[in-house]
Amino acid sequence: MAAVLLVVWVSGSLVAWRDRVDSLSDSSRLTEALTRVVAERLSGALRGLDLMLKDVDLHSREHPDPIELVSVMHHRSAGLPEVRNVFVAGADGRVVASTLASMIGQDLSRRVYFEAAAKAPFHSGLIIAAPAVSPFTGKMGQVVVRPIIGPLGTFGGIVAAALNPEFFSEALGGVVSGDVDRAVIANLDGDVLARLPDPGRHMGGSIKSGPMFTEQLPKSRAGTFIAPSAFDGQERLASFQVLDRHPIVVSVGITTQAALRRWAVNTMIMGGTGLVFTALLLAAFIQLQRHERNRREAEAALKASEESYRILVDDQDDLIHRYAPDTTLLAVNRAYARFYGQPADQLIGRRWIEFMPEEERPFVLSCLHALNQLQPYREDRRRVFLADGQERWIEWRTTALYGALDNLTGYQTVGRDVTDSHRAQIAIAEREELYSQSFHRNPAIKLLVDPRTGAITDANDSAALFYGYPVEVLKRMHIHDINVASDEDIAREMAAVENDGRKFLRFRHRLSSGEIRDVEVYSSPLHVGGRAYLSSFVVDVSDRNRFEAELQAKTAELARSNAELEQFAYVASHDLRQPLRMVTSYVTLLERRLGDALDESSREFIGFAVSGVRRMDALIKGLLDYSRVGRGGEDFTQLDLGSVLADACANLGLGETGDEASVVVEPPMPVLPGVPSELIRLFQNLIGNAVKYRHPERKPEIRISARPEGTEWIITIADNGMGIGANYFDRIFGMFQRLHAENEFEGTGIGLAICRKIVATHGGRIWVESEEGQGSRFMVALPQSHGHTGPAAH
Repeated sequence: MAAVLLVVWVSGSLVAWRDRVDSLSDSSRLTEALTRVVAERLSGALRGLDLMLKDVDLHSREHPDPIELVSVMHHRSAGLPEVRNVFVAGADGRVVASTLASMIGQDLSRRVYFEAAAKAPFHSGLIIAAPAVSPFTGKMGQVVVRPIIGPLGTFGGIVAAALNPEFFSEALGGVVSGDVDRAVIANLDGDVLARLPDPGRHMGGSIKSGPMFTEQLPKSRAGTFIAPSAFDGQERLASFQVLDRHPIVVSVGITTQAALRRWAVNTMIMGGTGLVFTALLLAAFIQLQRHERNRREAEAALKASEESYRILVDDQDDLIHRYAPDTTLLAVNRAYARFYGQPADQLIGRRWIEFMPEEERPFVLSCLHALNQLQPYREDRRRVFLADGQERWIEWRTTALYGALDNLTGYQTVGRDVTDSHRAQIAIAEREELYSQSFHRNPAIKLLVDPRTGAITDANDSAALFYGYPVEVLKRMHIHDINVASDEDIAREMAAVENDGRKFLRFRHRLSSGEIRDVEVYSSPLHVGGRAYLSSFVVDVSDRNRFEAELQAKTAELARSNAELEQFAYVASHDLRQPLRMVTSYVTLLERRLGDALDESSREFIGFAVSGVRRMDALIKGLLDYSRVGRGGEDFTQLDLGSVLADACANLGLGETGDEASVVVEPPMPVLPGVPSELIRLFQNLIGNAVKYRHPERKPEIRISARPEGTEWIITIADNGMGIGANYFDRIFGMFQRLHAENEFEGTGIGLAICRKIVATHGGRIWVESEEGQGSRFMVALPQSHGHTGPAAH
């Protein structure tokens, strides 16, 4: 009997112990499941809020106009009813934009959340402040902050949202029921953000001295423990989990009394019936029956909990799926099924790894296998191609799930579509790379200067090469260190760029060697993180200035020399004619006085002398005429070319149907700017040459036409004369160049040279086209407007 009783008591004790372990294990699974539900629900809400703040941050950089920014903030917060107000503050703490107008211009620099953001500008997540009464609305609220980081890595202010106090309380909805009597959400500083029951009573309180913060969180980011509550002192079994990307901890608890209620009843029954063998056997049988019934009830409760969990996650927009260690899908929500375009029941039982490209599968599986109880979480971002070929970027958060015996039961992954934010980040990265290439890799000398202090905040390698200082040394210098101008002049010039829109400055800069160089600086203002800068291109113009000075000196000397030469030609030709006239007069008088005393040879010699003197006088007169071209003092006027041609023909005694030659002017003739006397002389010479160099077998026929071409009028004087050989096209426009002997055609050979000079003074061109025996075509190109210079002469 004693042995039987011993067996019964030992068996009863073992059953009681196991029942206690099972009760605690069931309660632990329940609180863990509810904690995960709250954490995923809250993480999804905060992620949406974070994306909204990132979007506002991006718009504040690209479109700094406050009115447009407030409109964007109203639009982005309209889809988040829990957001009470959105505002942006600069690095000095002043509110520059807010959906609540009374906040504009307020100083937030002393607020705890602003100081926290300023001390940690590279904080990768949100900063969640303790609940407090807003001085602007007088209501209890919650402020969620994200630091603004400038392109240069400086703190540029904050973008923040004020939330309704029910934001965190709503995340706990449906959790506290039955034996589960407590749920709490706190930030990592221990400030209570929401608690059930009594949601308003404990908001803003602190549980930092409680066992969860002092004992559990330093060791793990998730777990289950038993300890007295910081609120009412009751011992509870509580599960906790820190959100992956946000400074929030979620905890759901149940009193150990409620968790062990079933175990206490069973133990009392077993002890009361243990005195009598029959009763002990009967009690053991009843206990076993009750244990089995309770186990089934626990399984039913667990199934009900899982069903409740399924209902909670099925309405989430995130892609939630649970799967076995071999990636076989066990459960998916509607969003996951909708994303892959298949019904949920057709996805269950399939291995989701097969949805991925084959080359990516080994890496993803290795990441899953790397998860363990010490590090059960992983977050990564992967590209997913849908069935229609569309590319989407999904941020996956995977949790390894373990059973009561610490064996891996599977995984749960929550995915969020971050395609828009991913593309925005790529755009920001591309802009930063574009800045790097356009600034640091630019062969031009570039400086970035703070106009308030004159500090050189950035410089490229070309600047370092030019000034002779390493880039890091230049970035510690001021513009006054290299500019030889006074500080007042430098400050005034930089202010003109920033305030008046000046783009171009001239300075003298000192190199590290002490050499002074002339530079031209092209500057434009830009604003980064609320601060003004001057982006400057520096061009070394020392050599150019020297060359320009030399060129100006040579140009002035050439102009002086040309003026002297023209004056010399005019004076020489004018003064030389007087002695020639005297020679002609006296030779003629000598011929008359000697009269019949001269023989035939003497008369011929005197004729040669007179002819030579007259030819010399004609040459000098031609030279005088050439020097006068462009020096007549007449102004340019608008001339009807038809009238000019008529005057030229009249001077030559020619008409359209003259006996000596016919001249046909083909309309229309343009109106051109020019000097009347010079253009008449130009066409008089060209038409006269056409008559002079006629073909011996036909009457001269001259046709004059005009056509527009670009900015010029091309006037053509075509004749049917003897023509010109191609090898003489350039020579005939030289001075004193004749193609015929004096006894064939009279003239000095200077007429076409005068024509070319007249055309040149009018900014035009002249050239000839001809075939020997077939006539010639002289082309004159004159600009359509005064001051326009046509192409170079042919």
